[in-house]
Amino acid sequence: MKKRTESSAGTPCSNNQLKEIYERQFAELSQLRRYICSLLPLRHTGTVFEPGCGTGLLGRELKTLTDAVYTGMDINRELLPEGSSFIHGNAMKNPLPADLYISSFFFSSVNNPVKWLKKVKNKLPSKGLFAVFAEYDYTQITESPETGIADLVREGLKKTGINTTNGSRLDYFFKKAGFTKLSGGEVTTRMQKPDRAFIKMHTASVPAELPVMSWRVVWGIWRRN
Repeated sequence: MKKRTESSAGTPCSNNQLKEIYERQFAELSQLRRYICSLLPLRHTGTVFEPGCGTGLLGRELKTLTDAVYTGMDINRELLPEGSSFIHGNAMKNPLPADLYISSFFFSSVNNPVKWLKKVKNKLPSKGLFAVFAEYDYTQITESPETGIADLVREGLKKTGINTTNGSRLDYFFKKAGFTKLSGGEVTTRMQKPDRAFIKMHTASVPAELPVMSWRVVWGIWRRN
């Protein structure tokens, strides 16, 4: 995983700006999270691991819904919140054993999802679950009017090491790694002006008037075979 703190295509982004972006994303998808949580056996889960937990928004919410022992790990120490549940580390190299894996906007940072998921499979018990709460499908960005910003964002993301097609291929990755899909779907965010700080992170220049844009978000729950 790479720190998303700067972009060769755009301008440096502070951790405070990243936190604001994460909070906006989190607020937008509250209804989807509630639905996904209703599908998970949270009352019967002993341990939960979240790779790439970032500022811990998902983890802190989940901890109010279950007595399971939660651990979140992130490579960016400066983003981690206080508390023993959030640890610094590289979840790509060191995924922890757990009954349930959860992630949010993580797979775009995974260079070889099938290889990593096979490693994760060995950390899950028989019929252990992996719930992806949200992953952008960057191949599906709608803008109005069409200004080319979506293409510039995709190119900027690629230059920072983000895999812009991973969100559209989650089903393939999990199936190849030996998982069975239990539930899943997609939502499209409402058309609105994008976060200017996010656009500046990934494009060399930002027009004075941004188009309204919507983003496709993919989610799913898979069980280890």
